Amino acid sequence: MVNFAEFEGEGAHTGEYAKIKVFDHYDWIVFEKEGQIFPLDINKVETRWATIFAHNGFSVYTIEHLLAAIYGLSLRGARITLEQGSEIPLLDGSSREFVEVLRKTLEKLEGEDKYWYIDQPLEIKDGEAFIRAVPSDDFEVLYTIDFPHPLIGKQTLEFKYSEKSFVEELSSARTFVPLSAIDALRRQGLARKKSPDGVIILTDTGLYDGIKLRFRDEFVRHKVLDLIGDLSFLQHKPKISIEAYKAGHKLHIALVKEILKKGHLR
Repeated sequence: MVNFAEFEGEGAHTGEYAKIKVFDHYDWIVFEKEGQIFPLDINKVETRWATIFAHNGFSVYTIEHLLAAIYGLSLRGARITLEQGSEIPLLDGSSREFVEVLRKTLEKLEGEDKYWYIDQPLEIKDGEAFIRAVPSDDFEVLYTIDFPHPLIGKQTLEFKYSEKSFVEELSSARTFVPLSAIDALRRQGLARKKSPDGVIILTDTGLYDGIKLRFRDEFVRHKVLDLIGDLSFLQHKPKISIEAYKAGHKLHIALVKEILKKGHLR
């Protein structure tokens, strides 16, 4: 019998009920819808408060938390079948449930056989925001965010990748949004989820409706989790040190494209 995992729930942006099945796959990550296969492709990506994979009329929203689990656990690959809806279920807003289930059902790599290396520093800027990468013997991240909110302000996280550190330090960090931004996002066709479950919603002075943080710096931890999900387009892990300041999906994906273009596997 083929092992697979099943997840269902609301989508964060479409607001639709979403149901997916995740099967083992030998050739990294593919999506499947109504019998058609769509291999993961960095050139078929949009970034609008989420990472969206779109190709030939097919699209799936908010793939980053699931991809972070697959990549962070060093799983061999996955075939992600969309049974209902056009979004990955948000679940609790982190990668925690994906991690807990997938590590028991999908096959792990025997070991990393190749790594991405770069010979020269890479940098992408967008106003004051930037993301840069330099050669390293390890996969490391230094990520800083700066939000004008009393619970956030300036937060910085230093993260050195291992499966253990990914699971313990990042996988349960949840997505967040200011309450004041939700109406504007909905006018853009986003953030249509009806229930507040699975999202840290920020009021002007605190947290909405009794929400409690899992980490004091959960906000920057979630940004690093998003980065891990976006780096999954590399398939192999990098031996690279990444520094990000006020970055997001757009800059994450731009860096991945630069690594794919200028880096090398060995």
